[in-house]
Amino acid sequence: MQMGQEIGVGVIGVGTFGSLHAKVYSQLDGCKLIAVADVNEERLQQVCDHIGVDGYTDYHELLKRDDITAVSICTTDELHVEPCIATAHAGKHIFVEKPLALTPEDCDRIIQSADTAKVLLMVGHILRFDPRYYTARMAIAGGKIGELVHMYARRNNPIGSARRLATHTSVLFFLGIHDIDFMNWCVGAKVQRVSAEATHRILSDTPDSVLATLRFANGTIALLEVSWVLPESFPGRLDAQFEAVGTTGTIYVNGSSEVMTIAHERIEQPELFYAPEVLGECTGILMNELRHFINCVRYGTPPLITGNDAKTAVEVACAIKRSYETGSIVEL
Repeated sequence: MQMGQEIGVGVIGVGTFGSLHAKVYSQLDGCKLIAVADVNEERLQQVCDHIGVDGYTDYHELLKRDDITAVSICTTDELHVEPCIATAHAGKHIFVEKPLALTPEDCDRIIQSADTAKVLLMVGHILRFDPRYYTARMAIAGGKIGELVHMYARRNNPIGSARRLATHTSVLFFLGIHDIDFMNWCVGAKVQRVSAEATHRILSDTPDSVLATLRFANGTIALLEVSWVLPESFPGRLDAQFEAVGTTGTIYVNGSSEVMTIAHERIEQPELFYAPEVLGECTGILMNELRHFINCVRYGTPPLITGNDAKTAVEVACAIKRSYETGSIVEL
């Protein structure tokens, strides 16, 4: 691809996060948002009107466009596979939101389709582009705390997330997959076995909360805590934390998303992480992530997070699920 040439981009699925993708691409240097697709006509029209791009209710029509080189797939978790495969068959580079899929077998289908088509596949494990988590991982990789002994990761949401998304995903794949991938990245060794428990006190068809212990091949152990049943009155959108203990030091990350509160006739906590605006221009960790994707497309370089990395996280999540369903330790 020529150095000065803009990369045409499409977005499939413009719900909460897909609309942020569209917003970022519309302002990201080196690319041009061409079109978006969504089955919800009202939501689709809102995004098209706001940004000024073409819209399709059938994503296959978007994939037919010759002026689109790369596509973000932001459908709900259970609907990643077919759009990814169709995008690969259309010869377009793929960014798909996490998780890559809900089973290792479906991950393989996506990876194989991208490999066969010789297109880039990047998966949206956004903690790798969050300065807090990225800096923690670089400190671990640089030996600042010696050899890892153990890690703890927590990621909890108010119950509104579960009420919106429980028919499409689970707390493990919606929240836990973030920290599974991040801890895999920090350790650099495979998870050998997991043991997990889940609760069903509030939600009927899906776990409220999951606690899991993980043992890695190099001896590091980790504890993962995820829940999406915090009360609606919880003062924030996210309660998240990461801790790492090494042989010579420790690391602590406050991963919660709220750093600013405005109190007047109501409480406001502006979104200041994913795609906030400063002087009318988009910034934030989603901008970091999608800029990396576009640069990988432009220069033909491998992404920071590959399909196989994302599959590994899915394998661990599925093992955790088997553990809490069977009450047994699961070996990987």
